[in-house]
Amino acid sequence: MGVTKKSFVALFISFCLVFSLVSAMLIKPVDAKTVRVAVIAALSGDVTIKKGGGSKSYDAYESMSLNQGDTVYTGASSSVKLNLSNGDADVTLGENAEINVSDLNTSNGNKKSKLKVWAGSLWVKVKSLAGSDDEFEVETPTAVMGVRGTQFFVTVDPKTGAIKMAVGAGKVSATTVTNGPDSTLTSSITYLYPTQQISLDARDETDDLSLKVDFLDLSDFIKDASPEIIREIILNKAEIDKENDAFIAKKKKEIEDGKLVDDKTSLSVKDQAELDKVKQNLDNLIGNIAKKALTENKFDRESLNKVIEQANAKIDKQEKKLDLNNVKELDETAGVDAEKEKIKKDMLQKLEAEKLKKELEEAKKQEELKIKLAAALKALEEQKIKVLEAAKVVEEKAKAEAEAKLKESYTDKEKKDFDDKKNGTNTPAPASEGNSGNPGGTDSGTPVFNPSVSLKATAIPGSLSGFNLDINLSNFVGANDIYGVEVHLLYGGNTYYYDNPNSPIINGIIFKPENSANHIKEYQSSTGKELVYAVTNFGSTSGNITVTSAQKLVTIPLQGTGEQTISVGKIVIVRKNGSTVQNIEIPLASILPVTITTEVTEVSGI
Repeated sequence: MGVTKKSFVALFISFCLVFSLVSAMLIKPVDAKTVRVAVIAALSGDVTIKKGGGSKSYDAYESMSLNQGDTVYTGASSSVKLNLSNGDADVTLGENAEINVSDLNTSNGNKKSKLKVWAGSLWVKVKSLAGSDDEFEVETPTAVMGVRGTQFFVTVDPKTGAIKMAVGAGKVSATTVTNGPDSTLTSSITYLYPTQQISLDARDETDDLSLKVDFLDLSDFIKDASPEIIREIILNKAEIDKENDAFIAKKKKEIEDGKLVDDKTSLSVKDQAELDKVKQNLDNLIGNIAKKALTENKFDRESLNKVIEQANAKIDKQEKKLDLNNVKELDETAGVDAEKEKIKKDMLQKLEAEKLKKELEEAKKQEELKIKLAAALKALEEQKIKVLEAAKVVEEKAKAEAEAKLKESYTDKEKKDFDDKKNGTNTPAPASEGNSGNPGGTDSGTPVFNPSVSLKATAIPGSLSGFNLDINLSNFVGANDIYGVEVHLLYGGNTYYYDNPNSPIINGIIFKPENSANHIKEYQSSTGKELVYAVTNFGSTSGNITVTSAQKLVTIPLQGTGEQTISVGKIVIVRKNGSTVQNIEIPLASILPVTITTEVTEVSGI
């Protein structure tokens, strides 16, 4: 029977569909990559989260999901327990900790988990990694810890980056990577077993990390671990014992078969007697931690007993249950090769000597730098003094020239008054004849002070060319109290009034703003500039103002370049006497000009 064209097409399409379905079932994706999550299982105190790529921190809460890139912070007396990806690992953080969930990927069925720890302490319980390519790492500023089915403790000093890591169960690798002089990367690795710890101050501390592996310092461990972490360790005694029993059984078989495996650790177990000592340590590890925690007041007796009761509820064998009255001390010689330990101590002494030598050399360099810096600062200070002295000479010269030029227009009497005021030899005005000799009159021995006006120029901090000019009044009392002032300031073309809303004139304390008015205006002429400032009281309730000691009338912001001299060309001071206004005479010669230099350039002769 022949096949029609139509039936052939239908048969071909059916074949393609079946083949596609079979292919989909047989062919594995090239890179099926998924991202897992972590969940906050429990927390206490101040715990915050900063989401990956964000800048704000948020309060954490139970069952909160954490994603790759998130950072967890704990405050003082605070803790948090994280569950990574449906129970792959439990991580308990103590107080003042900071960790980043760096990696939670699954690629082709292989899981990769990585935490970056920047500060604080944590206890990690990693469940048995299912795949041979599964990875779990804890990275610190100094080293990276890689694990396979284990429980361990890590603490990081946030100031120095120094780390300590201790193992409770299983096997942990510690790795450092350093950058050589030729930019080549060099790695060093060592392995640790339960009751062992490693302390590292820096990545480049040593090329042989096994030198830094030591027996667990229980006092140090309890000091660094928070009560929450110690509680987790005790509660996990059943799992810790199970994993450690498997390790002992493996070593026992190696001894019986005469095939000891060199697993690149400093733990030396060559015979059954040595293995028995190691086993005794592992059996009593949690008991010693609990007893030390009680001694160091991390727990009170009642609280600790409750934790022990919870832990024992998970343990089937009576001999494995935790009993503080039946805990043997840890034997620090267990698993230690005496000959290797002696060599190790010698090498550590050399390492410490080299470290001390480097520190002394660095201290010497720092001291030499301090001496050089002190010399440079001294030279700079001397140069500054020279510049200031030279500038002072220039200023005094300019001031003298300005005074001489000003005195050219004075009468002989004005010149004498000017010189007397400058030299401080002006005498008080004599008392009036009407008061002379009268008991109620002025004592001839009491000086009578004349009203005076003075100028003061001060550089504005942080400004190259700006300066403030203060106009001060003094001794306007009695018949010389004032109602209004008008001052005409004269200066050259290289000076100008800084009319800026951000830097306004600042009235002093003489005239009150609520019942006075002021005006300021700069005028240009062929010979220079003139700035007129006027202020006066107003209103029927406003009277004359008494000015006793020197008080500021106004601060005027000015700018300029080079040497600048400001003088008073005219001044009008008035007082109100009923319905009339009287002038208070102030000799111009008594008002000394001021000179200021801005943007001082190089001075010759320095």
